[in-house]
Amino acid sequence: MKPLTIQGKPPVILIVDDDSVVRFVAREALEGAGFAVVEAVDGADAMRVFAETGPAVVMLDIVMPGMGGVAVCAAIRNSPSGAHTPIVMMAGPDDSEVIDHAYEAGATTFITKPLNRVILTHRLRYVLRSKQIEDDLRDSEARLARAQRMARLGHWQWEPASGLIHCSEDLAEMIGLGHGEQIVTLDRFISLVDAPDRGRIASALASSAETGQGHRVEYAVARAGGAKLIISQEGDAVLDTAGAVEKVVGIAQDITDRRVAEDRIRNLAYFDSVTGLPNRIHLVEILGKAIAGARRQGRELAVLVLDIDHFKRINDTLGHGVGDIILKEAAQRLVQCIRGGDRAFRSDDSRVGAGGGESDSSNTVSRLGGDEFVIVLGDVRRAEDGAGVARRVAATLGAPFSAGGSEIRITVSIGISVFPVDGDDAESLLKNADAAMFHAKEQGRDRSQFFTASLNERAVRRFSLETNLRKALANDEFLVYYQPKIDIASGEPCGMEALIRWRRRDGQLVSPLDFIPIAEETGLIVPIGDWVMQTACAQTAAWTMQGLGPLKLSVNLSAAQFRQPGFVDRVARILDRTGLAPDIFELELTEGILVADTQASIDILRHLNALGLSVSIDDFGTGYSSLSYLKRFPLDALKIDRSFVRDLATDPDDAAIVTATIALAHSLRLRVIAEGVETEAQLAFLRSLGCDEAQGYLYSPPIPAADFAAWLIERRRPRPVALTAMARS
Repeated sequence: MKPLTIQGKPPVILIVDDDSVVRFVAREALEGAGFAVVEAVDGADAMRVFAETGPAVVMLDIVMPGMGGVAVCAAIRNSPSGAHTPIVMMAGPDDSEVIDHAYEAGATTFITKPLNRVILTHRLRYVLRSKQIEDDLRDSEARLARAQRMARLGHWQWEPASGLIHCSEDLAEMIGLGHGEQIVTLDRFISLVDAPDRGRIASALASSAETGQGHRVEYAVARAGGAKLIISQEGDAVLDTAGAVEKVVGIAQDITDRRVAEDRIRNLAYFDSVTGLPNRIHLVEILGKAIAGARRQGRELAVLVLDIDHFKRINDTLGHGVGDIILKEAAQRLVQCIRGGDRAFRSDDSRVGAGGGESDSSNTVSRLGGDEFVIVLGDVRRAEDGAGVARRVAATLGAPFSAGGSEIRITVSIGISVFPVDGDDAESLLKNADAAMFHAKEQGRDRSQFFTASLNERAVRRFSLETNLRKALANDEFLVYYQPKIDIASGEPCGMEALIRWRRRDGQLVSPLDFIPIAEETGLIVPIGDWVMQTACAQTAAWTMQGLGPLKLSVNLSAAQFRQPGFVDRVARILDRTGLAPDIFELELTEGILVADTQASIDILRHLNALGLSVSIDDFGTGYSSLSYLKRFPLDALKIDRSFVRDLATDPDDAAIVTATIALAHSLRLRVIAEGVETEAQLAFLRSLGCDEAQGYLYSPPIPAADFAAWLIERRRPRPVALTAMARS
C-alpha cells in the first residue's frame, strides 16, 4: 500500500508511552509502513516534542506516571497548534473507565494494547485521511468566509404578532421560494421543510418566542428533482422595551456539502470501500454493543467468520476487477441471506436529514478485508443456530456468479464462536472464530467448524512455531539428514536424498510435517530451501573429494522455490560456490508444481537441464498422474510413492499399479526409484519388475551427515566372499 505523504514527506507520528517496548513495537510497525516517528517518554516530554516537531498524529498512552494521557490530550487541544491534531489513545484492556474522560478531553479515537501491527498502520492511515478531508473542509470554509462570510448564507426575521417571516434573497432562493416571494407566513415557510423535520423547526421557533432564548436547529428542504438541502438555522429573540419578544431574527446556512463531507469521512473510517459493509473498526464497535446487550439480557450471541476458498485463483486468473465483482455480489447475498430478523448495516443509506443508517434487526454483516466476511448473530436461542445460518450462507454463496463473461462457483470455509462460551469480548470472539475457520480449511474447505479450546491451543502453538521458525535459520537450528538410495541391480549405494530437520535450541526436534506447511504459507520455504541446497551440495562435494562418491544428491523443491524469479540462476551459483558436479545433482518436484503452469514449468526444466542436472517427479501416483505431462516435460526419473510400495507384495491392485508405472517409465527412458521400501519381499518384487533404485528403512532411515558417512564406509567395507554370495542369492 502506497504510504501517505504530507507536502511530499512522510507523516510524523509522535508516540508517547512510558513503556519502551510499546514504543519500539509501534516505531517498527510505523516506520515499516512509511511513516516518520518521534518519541516521548512522559507527559512533559510529550508537550516539548509536540511543540518542536508539530506531528501529524499523536499516539498517546492513556495511563502514564505523572502527567497522565488525559491531561496531555487536554493540553494539546488547548495549545495553539493542537486543536485539530488527531490524538489516538492507546488503552489497555482494563482502561475502559478512562476512555470516556479521554474523549471528553479531545481524543480522536483509541487503539487497544497490546498493539496489532496491521491494525495500527491501517488505523493511522484512516485517521490521516480523515484529518486531510477535515483540513480541506476547514480551508474551504475559511475561503468562503472571506468572500462573503460563508457561501449559501441567508438571514431571516419572524414577527410572532403578524405571523410573517421575512427572508433574505439568498435564503428565499435557497429554500425554494418563488421569485420575489420573500415575505411569507410561518405555515408557508414550514411547508417547504421536509415533513419529518417540520415539527422540530416549529418547536424551535415557538420556544424562542415564548422564552426569549435563542435556538439552533437543522432541517432538510426538498428541491426540484428530488435533491435535498440540509439547512442549519440559528435564531435569537429581540425584546421590546417591556421585555416581551418583539421578533426572532437569525441566519440560515446551506450545510449540505459539509454533511456530505462528514458522511464521506464516516464512510472512509467505518465502511469498506468495495462492498459498502462495515469494516473491522466499525464491526468491533457493533460487536461490542451486541455483547453488552447479550450480557444484560442473559442470552447467547454467535460470530461467523467466513473465507472464500481459493479466492486468489480468481484474482490471478480473471483479474482483480472480476474479484471485486464477486465480493460485491457476495456481500449483497449475505445481507439478503440474513434479512428478516437479521441486521445489515450498510453505508448507502439515502435518507438526508434523518440521521443513522441502521436497521432495527439484531445481526450484522461485515467485511474484514480480502475475501473474509463476518456475520454477527445478535440473538441466538442455542449455539446450534450458528450452524444453521452457516449452512444457509454456504448454499447462498454456492449459487453461480456471473462475472467477466464467466460463470464462477465458489465455496466458503466458516468458523463459528459463541458468546459467552468462546469469549466475552469482541476480539476474543473474532480471534476464535477465525481459528475455527482455518481449522475448517485444514479439514478440506467448503465446511463450517465450531471453535473449541483445543483449536485455541493449536492456534497458540502454531503462532509460537511460526515465531520460532522465523528465527531458526539465523540461529543455525536446521540440520540436513540424508537417506541413502540403493541401485537394486548391484545392491550398492548410488545416491541419497537430503531432508531438512529442525532441532530447536531447547533440544526439541520439530517434525517437518509441523513446520514445512507453515514455512510454505509464510514464504520462509524459499530461504530455507536455498539453505538446504547450499548445505547438501557442499556436503556432497566434500564426500566426493574424500573418495566416498560419486553419489547422486536429490533435494526436494517447493512450488514457491520453483516459481521464484531467478531460481535457475541461484541453483547455478550454488553449484559454482560448492564445486558440486551438476551431473550428480537431482531436483525432486511433485506433479502439482509442474502442471500449475505447464509452459512456464517446461521453460524452467529446460534451463535446469542446460545446467547439466537431473529432475525427477516425487510421489508419483498421488497427484495428477497424467501421461501427457510425462511426455511433454524434460524429466529424468520418477519416484513411486510409498503408499503403493507398502502393500506391494500382498495387494494385487498396488502390484498392478507399480508394474504398469515401471513399464511406462522405462518406455519413456526414465529411471524409477521406489521409496518406502521396508521389507525384503518388497525389494524382491521390485527387482523382478526391473525397478532401478530403492530407498527406505530396509537400508536406513534419514540420518545426520556424520552417521551417513559412517554408514557409507561400513556398507562399502569388503566382506567375505561367502557372505557376499549369500547376500546376493
